[in-house]
Amino acid sequence: MYRRFLVWFIFCLAAAAPLFGQFNGDESSPGDTAVAEQYARWGRDMIGGGRWLEAEIGLERAGDFSDVSSDISYLLALTRSHLGRPRGAVLESVRRSIETGRWFLYSEEHARLLEAKTLITLRAFPEALSALAMIRDSADAAELRLLALKGLADFPRFRSAAAAAMEAYPRDPRPVRILFEYAGEILPQGPDRDLVNTALRRMPVLLVSDPGLAYLAVPFIRDTEESSRLVASYRARGNPVPASIPAALNLGLINEETAIDELFSFRDNTYSAQKLQEPVLLRSLVSEIWDLLRSEQSRNAFMRNLLAFTGVIIDDGDKDGFPESHTRYIQGTLVYYWYDADQDGLPELEIFFSGGVPVRAVTVILPEQAAPQELPDNRVAGFAYPVRDEERTRVTLFWEQYPAVLRAELDRTGYIPPPFEFQYAPVQFTPLLRNGGAGDFLYPQRDRLIPRISRRSLISFASAIEQPSAEIPGAVERIEMVRGVPQHAAETLGGKLVSETEFLLGQPVLQRIDLDLDGRLETVRRFRHIPGVAPGDNPLEYSRIIDSSESDWNGDGSYEYGEQYLPGGRIERSWDTNGDGVRDQREIRTEE
Repeated sequence: MYRRFLVWFIFCLAAAAPLFGQFNGDESSPGDTAVAEQYARWGRDMIGGGRWLEAEIGLERAGDFSDVSSDISYLLALTRSHLGRPRGAVLESVRRSIETGRWFLYSEEHARLLEAKTLITLRAFPEALSALAMIRDSADAAELRLLALKGLADFPRFRSAAAAAMEAYPRDPRPVRILFEYAGEILPQGPDRDLVNTALRRMPVLLVSDPGLAYLAVPFIRDTEESSRLVASYRARGNPVPASIPAALNLGLINEETAIDELFSFRDNTYSAQKLQEPVLLRSLVSEIWDLLRSEQSRNAFMRNLLAFTGVIIDDGDKDGFPESHTRYIQGTLVYYWYDADQDGLPELEIFFSGGVPVRAVTVILPEQAAPQELPDNRVAGFAYPVRDEERTRVTLFWEQYPAVLRAELDRTGYIPPPFEFQYAPVQFTPLLRNGGAGDFLYPQRDRLIPRISRRSLISFASAIEQPSAEIPGAVERIEMVRGVPQHAAETLGGKLVSETEFLLGQPVLQRIDLDLDGRLETVRRFRHIPGVAPGDNPLEYSRIIDSSESDWNGDGSYEYGEQYLPGGRIERSWDTNGDGVRDQREIRTEE
């Protein structure tokens, strides 16, 4: 039913767009606005019915009306956020809604809240606070402000904002959850302890809205019986989250066997391309529960589960709820690693494994105009979050034996280093657990000291470079390099040599080429040498100014045709008309 309606909707939209979408600037007809409002209502209803993907498709098609309806862009941003699209795409849509400034169903406040939420995920905390400063105070804004200040580690402002939020919204559990997560990383004293005590007094009311506060409050409750009562009541509701296991185990509410079973039985579909439920482990939680196990029997059982694990292990280093990496295992063997430093939803690094051994990586290449010191993370001045994967330049590397690179491919060009000369180790492999556990269960950790790859670095390591021929369709050119400078190039087509070029100081000097593809290199070209020109940042962009060429078309060993390239765009052509080996006819023409 919904799919048929969606097809009908898109058909009507495509038909209506030329009729209603012809307007300039602020000039819009009442019909434009009415149609836009209709599409916005449709999108809202689809979202309300949980039809997020259909809503995204329809709202993207309704983009012609985004100039007269902020609601369309806002709803598109909302669907993109819910569906886990690149966060640059979310920002693109939500900021378009703000710029348009024509609201019917929603308001700029809704857009600013979504903008701030997205910026917090991206760790752009000052920008998020600026977005929140443009709207009125609310419970939603207070939550986001606390998250931004927590991310900035601005603890004085965080305390002040937490106190204000808890005073203004005493029944809202969100500020208290953030407070507990913040205080759990420190030893709360003074003002922090006062805030925690206030939160603890309100627990009976807050637990109604957020039962999970029970296990988060345990570190701050001195009365063990009270802690046990809270966590037991939480677990009695059913489906306890894995994060609650340490508290329950410490309090003796569950035994070690139950803790292990609950940890390894958790399922989620966030990291499945097919959105299938699969086992998911949080790396820090795995280590925490392992450290709590006391019996040898429990540790052995834990190890058996881990070494047979099929699923995903996620790592959330800054504990903001958005993992920077996830690693996929099949029967305890590494198969895939994904790393997203800035949390924009597009990975900077992917590694593929075979038998637990790294064989291939795909990583974002360093922009040529950016110096490494300008890249604290993966941003440069004027950084704009990519909206889609195609906006980024990525290089694929193949390892001969990790970390020795066999070949790198970038923009249809292959860079081949000498054997074991180009070492690239973006991750280090360490045992997942401490204290002698899981010595054979290795976990990849991103080595942030490894410099980012650039086109320049690929060239500097290459002993040969392969790229499509610039002249002969389908042919492949292989350029032999010495210390980043071209020495010799050969082009092949279907395994046959069709061209070879000699270089001097990085510039082509002489080329033999098979222009008619008959198997003979019948044409010889000589290139103009430009004195004083050294290889630049990209030595493949060398000058190819032809000085002269001559061809032996009939294969008798005599060059019966020649061209000399003269100043001013003039070409002198010459022919051997009688086959005596002397070119007896000449003409000079100006090339248009």
